[in-house]
Amino acid sequence: MEINGAAHNVCFFPHLKDIKAFSKEMQKHIKNITLSTQRSDISGYELIDIVEKYNGILIPAHAFTPHKSYYGNCVDSLKDVFKEKFNKIFALELGLSADTYLADMISELENITFVTNSDAHSLPKIAREYNKMQLEDISFKEVVMALKNENGRKILANYGLDPKLGKYHRTYCDNCNTTIETKEPVQKCPKCGSDKVTFGVFDRIELIRDKKESKSPANRPQYIYQIPLQFVPGMGGKSIDKLLANFGTEMTILHKLSKDDIEAVVGEKLAENIVRAREGKMHIQSGGGGIYGKVSNG
Repeated sequence: MEINGAAHNVCFFPHLKDIKAFSKEMQKHIKNITLSTQRSDISGYELIDIVEKYNGILIPAHAFTPHKSYYGNCVDSLKDVFKEKFNKIFALELGLSADTYLADMISELENITFVTNSDAHSLPKIAREYNKMQLEDISFKEVVMALKNENGRKILANYGLDPKLGKYHRTYCDNCNTTIETKEPVQKCPKCGSDKVTFGVFDRIELIRDKKESKSPANRPQYIYQIPLQFVPGMGGKSIDKLLANFGTEMTILHKLSKDDIEAVVGEKLAENIVRAREGKMHIQSGGGGIYGKVSNG
């Protein structure tokens, strides 16, 4: 089978010396190793051996997005890429536009741990998605055991955006700038007829899924939705700064504080919106084509 397309991978290593050695070897496959965005001339099948050579792990990144991902623009099955090495893939990053329930429409992922990482390209967005892990101490070895679900270490919960907020959740027409929310995936825009569309994560999974309905394995952790403060209706930068100055982290604000605590800092209306978002009572207009979804009171 011929495989075309490019995919991002997340590679983690236990020590700085391993990272340096890996980087040195990758110079053979990358034109300019000093650039922040790298493109190598090797496949995932070849890359995983190089990563393991330097004691690292490889995780397919934002695995369903239409640009630079395995499922999104390369193959219908990860097994077609990694072949007999597929058992070395023990974790997969969902990306902003997917969640556990969408990914569990694909049977080959049943024994793979899902991670929700932010793929953040700016400091304010770090930890907009994150994982809660059960470990005995903070170390690379312990994290790997959690990802492998070994010796009592495990992922306890995935915290992530409602996938409708993601920039590539639904197919988007690049010709008439319309997010396409049809029941069945389409290759052409039903509004203008153009075939210049950016395929959405939801639609891509609908095409390649091999289960009639989503069914998660018994050890799959809970997926907890969160709407970041920047998406909350009426929330501006000054209000976010006030909340963070008083309560420390966005995680605390989104999941732990009472409405009264929040109201004391930013007023009743914003406090109510945060609580409604927490309880899943907000309306979300799906994102697509590189544009985030939008939250409203509905």
